[in-house]
Amino acid sequence: MGFDIYIQTPDGKHAEGDENYFRFALTALPRALDAMANFGMLTELPVPSAPALSAHGLTIEDFEPGAEPGQATVNRISEYRAAYQAVMDGAESEPTGIPAYKLVVNVGFLVTVAEISAALAAYETHPHVAIAEMPAGDPTWRYWTAFLRRAQTFGGFRTF
Repeated sequence: MGFDIYIQTPDGKHAEGDENYFRFALTALPRALDAMANFGMLTELPVPSAPALSAHGLTIEDFEPGAEPGQATVNRISEYRAAYQAVMDGAESEPTGIPAYKLVVNVGFLVTVAEISAALAAYETHPHVAIAEMPAGDPTWRYWTAFLRRAQTFGGFRTF
Protein backbone atom coordinates (compact mmCIF):
# COMPACT_ATOMS: atom_id res chain seq x y z
CA MET A 1 0.00 0.00 0.00
CA GLY A 2 1.06 3.52 -0.60
CA PHE A 3 0.42 6.73 -2.44
CA ASP A 4 0.84 6.96 -6.22
CA ILE A 5 1.35 10.50 -7.45
CA TYR A 6 1.03 11.42 -11.12
CA ILE A 7 1.96 14.70 -12.77
CA GLN A 8 -0.73 15.84 -15.10
CA THR A 9 -0.49 17.90 -18.24
CA PRO A 10 -2.27 21.27 -18.49
CA ASP A 11 -5.15 19.51 -20.28
CA GLY A 12 -5.70 17.19 -17.29
CA LYS A 13 -4.14 13.98 -18.60
CA HIS A 14 -1.41 11.94 -16.92
CA ALA A 15 1.99 13.03 -18.23
CA GLU A 16 3.79 10.12 -19.89
CA GLY A 17 7.11 8.83 -18.56
CA ASP A 18 8.53 7.45 -15.34
CA GLU A 19 9.83 10.89 -14.33
CA ASN A 20 6.21 12.03 -13.99
CA TYR A 21 5.37 9.45 -11.33
CA PHE A 22 6.26 9.38 -7.64
CA ARG A 23 5.37 6.77 -5.05
CA PHE A 24 5.35 7.11 -1.30
CA ALA A 25 5.19 3.92 0.72
CA LEU A 26 2.49 4.07 3.36
CA THR A 27 5.17 4.47 6.03
CA ALA A 28 7.20 7.12 4.14
CA LEU A 29 4.53 9.74 3.49
CA PRO A 30 4.23 10.81 7.15
CA ARG A 31 7.95 11.75 7.18
CA ALA A 32 7.52 13.85 4.06
CA LEU A 33 4.39 15.51 5.44
CA ASP A 34 6.21 16.30 8.66
CA ALA A 35 9.07 17.91 6.74
CA MET A 36 6.63 19.83 4.55
CA ALA A 37 4.80 21.10 7.62
CA ASN A 38 8.09 22.17 9.21
CA PHE A 39 9.01 24.11 6.07
CA GLY A 40 5.58 25.79 5.92
CA MET A 41 4.62 24.02 2.69
CA LEU A 42 1.25 22.67 3.86
CA THR A 43 -2.03 24.28 4.75
CA GLU A 44 -4.70 22.72 6.93
CA LEU A 45 -8.06 22.91 5.23
CA PRO A 46 -11.11 20.68 5.69
CA VAL A 47 -11.60 17.89 3.19
CA PRO A 48 -14.38 18.96 0.83
CA SER A 49 -17.38 16.70 0.51
CA ALA A 50 -18.26 15.04 -2.75
CA PRO A 51 -21.71 15.92 -4.04
CA ALA A 52 -24.46 13.59 -2.92
CA LEU A 53 -25.97 11.33 -5.56
CA SER A 54 -29.41 12.15 -4.20
CA ALA A 55 -28.86 15.86 -4.87
CA HIS A 56 -28.75 14.94 -8.55
CA GLY A 57 -31.66 12.52 -8.40
CA LEU A 58 -29.36 9.51 -8.69
CA THR A 59 -28.72 6.29 -6.81
CA ILE A 60 -25.77 3.91 -6.87
CA GLU A 61 -27.81 1.59 -9.10
CA ASP A 62 -27.59 4.20 -11.88
CA PHE A 63 -23.85 3.52 -12.08
CA GLU A 64 -23.88 -0.27 -11.94
CA PRO A 65 -22.72 -2.32 -14.93
CA GLY A 66 -25.59 -3.18 -17.20
CA ALA A 67 -27.69 -0.19 -16.17
CA GLU A 68 -29.48 1.29 -19.15
CA PRO A 69 -30.46 4.79 -18.04
CA GLY A 70 -32.80 7.00 -19.99
CA GLN A 71 -31.65 10.32 -21.41
CA ALA A 72 -32.78 12.28 -18.33
CA THR A 73 -30.68 10.03 -16.09
CA VAL A 74 -27.72 10.26 -18.48
CA ASN A 75 -27.96 14.06 -18.19
CA ARG A 76 -28.09 13.87 -14.37
CA ILE A 77 -25.07 11.53 -14.37
CA SER A 78 -23.17 14.02 -16.52
CA GLU A 79 -24.10 16.87 -14.16
CA TYR A 80 -23.06 14.79 -11.16
CA ARG A 81 -19.69 13.92 -12.74
CA ALA A 82 -19.05 17.60 -13.51
CA ALA A 83 -19.89 18.56 -9.91
CA TYR A 84 -17.69 15.76 -8.57
CA GLN A 85 -14.79 16.82 -10.81
CA ALA A 86 -15.20 20.42 -9.65
CA VAL A 87 -14.67 19.23 -6.06
CA MET A 88 -11.63 17.17 -7.08
CA ASP A 89 -10.11 20.13 -8.95
CA GLY A 90 -11.05 22.82 -6.42
CA ALA A 91 -8.45 25.17 -4.97
CA GLU A 92 -8.19 28.45 -3.14
CA SER A 93 -7.77 31.48 -5.39
CA GLU A 94 -4.55 32.50 -3.59
CA PRO A 95 -3.10 29.40 -1.94
CA THR A 96 -0.38 29.60 0.68
CA GLY A 97 0.70 25.98 0.25
CA ILE A 98 -0.60 22.51 -0.52
CA PRO A 99 -3.67 21.47 1.46
CA ALA A 100 -2.51 18.43 3.45
CA TYR A 101 -5.67 16.49 2.66
CA LYS A 102 -4.77 16.51 -1.04
CA LEU A 103 -1.76 14.33 -0.24
CA VAL A 104 -3.30 12.15 2.47
CA VAL A 105 -6.72 11.43 0.97
CA ASN A 106 -5.62 9.50 -2.09
CA VAL A 107 -8.69 9.82 -4.29
CA GLY A 108 -7.25 12.07 -6.98
CA PHE A 109 -7.54 15.61 -5.67
CA LEU A 110 -5.71 18.02 -7.97
CA VAL A 111 -2.72 19.75 -6.42
CA THR A 112 -2.55 22.85 -8.59
CA VAL A 113 0.48 24.64 -9.97
CA ALA A 114 -0.39 27.62 -7.75
CA GLU A 115 -0.44 25.39 -4.63
CA ILE A 116 2.88 23.80 -5.59
CA SER A 117 4.39 27.23 -6.30
CA ALA A 118 3.27 28.54 -2.91
CA ALA A 119 4.68 25.46 -1.16
CA LEU A 120 8.01 25.71 -2.96
CA ALA A 121 8.22 29.45 -2.24
CA ALA A 122 7.76 28.74 1.48
CA TYR A 123 10.37 26.00 1.28
CA GLU A 124 12.94 28.02 -0.62
CA THR A 125 12.74 30.97 1.76
CA HIS A 126 13.05 28.83 4.89
CA PRO A 127 16.32 29.50 6.77
CA HIS A 128 17.30 25.79 6.76
CA VAL A 129 16.65 25.04 3.11
CA ALA A 130 20.38 24.91 2.33
CA ILE A 131 20.80 21.66 4.26
CA ALA A 132 17.40 20.12 3.57
CA GLU A 133 18.39 18.21 0.45
CA MET A 134 21.80 17.04 1.64
CA PRO A 135 22.52 13.30 1.39
CA ALA A 136 22.74 12.88 5.18
CA GLY A 137 19.00 13.41 5.61
CA ASP A 138 16.04 11.49 4.27
CA PRO A 139 17.11 10.39 0.76
CA THR A 140 13.53 10.60 -0.49
CA TRP A 141 13.24 14.30 0.28
CA ARG A 142 15.47 15.61 -2.52
CA TYR A 143 13.63 13.42 -5.05
CA TRP A 144 10.30 14.65 -3.74
CA THR A 145 11.28 18.32 -4.02
CA ALA A 146 12.62 17.70 -7.53
CA PHE A 147 9.28 16.06 -8.39
CA LEU A 148 7.40 19.06 -7.01
CA ARG A 149 9.50 21.40 -9.16
CA ARG A 150 8.76 19.25 -12.20
CA ALA A 151 5.02 19.16 -11.44
CA GLN A 152 5.09 22.94 -11.15
CA THR A 153 6.12 23.18 -14.81
CA PHE A 154 3.23 20.99 -15.98
CA GLY A 155 -0.36 21.02 -14.73
CA GLY A 156 0.09 19.95 -11.10
CA PHE A 157 -0.44 16.40 -9.85
CA ARG A 158 -2.95 14.00 -8.38
CA THR A 159 -2.50 11.47 -5.57
CA PHE A 160 -4.11 8.03 -5.77
